[in-house]
Amino acid sequence: MRRVRGLAAVALTVLVAGCASGGSGSPMMGAPPTVNVTGRWLGNWMFEPVSMGGGQVVMDLNQVGADVTGNLTVTGPSINRPSTIQATVSGNDMILRGRISGRLTVTGDQMSGQVDGVLPATLTAQRQK
Repeated sequence: MRRVRGLAAVALTVLVAGCASGGSGSPMMGAPPTVNVTGRWLGNWMFEPVSMGGGQVVMDLNQVGADVTGNLTVTGPSINRPSTIQATVSGNDMILRGRISGRLTVTGDQMSGQVDGVLPATLTAQRQK
């Protein structure tokens, strides 16, 4: 059990670690943004495999053009980690940059997708109004 919690903590540390920045000339930049993710997003994450656990996520995001920055708090059975997030919006996808990779698709006030750290995790969130 201690090993599982350790792996979960390491995976989430990688998930929420500060990400390297890239400008609009970044090779990850694709289509112009069709969504704006500015605001507070609340949701859940779950490791794959699900037996490894999951928890909650709070993101306070600010989007300027295609660039997204913000604060991120990930909680779970054995963690509570505040961090920052950097991403790029391409079309309706928010692409996480840095030590982790991930793509979250935004549809209206819903966001979902996969984030890859030590272990892959699915994330779903809803914009708060």
